[in-house]
Amino acid sequence: MVNGIVGWHFKKREKDPRNGRVVFLIECLLNQNARDMGAAESPACTKAVMDILAEAEIGMVQIPCPEIACLGFERQRAGGQSIRQALEAPEANACCRTLALATAEKIQSYADQGFEILAVLGGNEQSPGCAVHTVGESATELKPASGIFMQLLSAELRQRGLDIPFHGMRDADPKALKKDLEWLSAAC
Repeated sequence: MVNGIVGWHFKKREKDPRNGRVVFLIECLLNQNARDMGAAESPACTKAVMDILAEAEIGMVQIPCPEIACLGFERQRAGGQSIRQALEAPEANACCRTLALATAEKIQSYADQGFEILAVLGGNEQSPGCAVHTVGESATELKPASGIFMQLLSAELRQRGLDIPFHGMRDADPKALKKDLEWLSAAC
């Protein structure tokens, strides 16, 4: 019991259809309107990803866009500064760290309740905040080319002992997206 509230661990219950499986995914996969102007790949969402997850009856938990959270919707930054450079600046980096901590807390909460977290789904290879470039087969450690936010989230999850794979959904490249969708189908 914590603060007078009795905790529960996920287990299949009669009259409760949940299967206890979820993915955490970046906001722009669910809502392309969150992308930087000119970066959207579809009118609304990355439908192929949503279709696979819905068909497999996988719950989807949205990760807020670190670019919007830390730089504003317009991705405000100094003239000549890239979005990545802006996210690396001390104030925005601290904001990304806070968002990564909050996201890790939410992931930890789901894990503590017995939910199976299948993956963290990130973005395109060039995304300054959410690119996913993995090290090795486990896909739980990220390379420095990964987005600023994803690197911080990966480090926080490792620190907590949560071994959750990361995978980019590269919808800006049809061939790469095809491979990512194949991976996602197999993972579900």
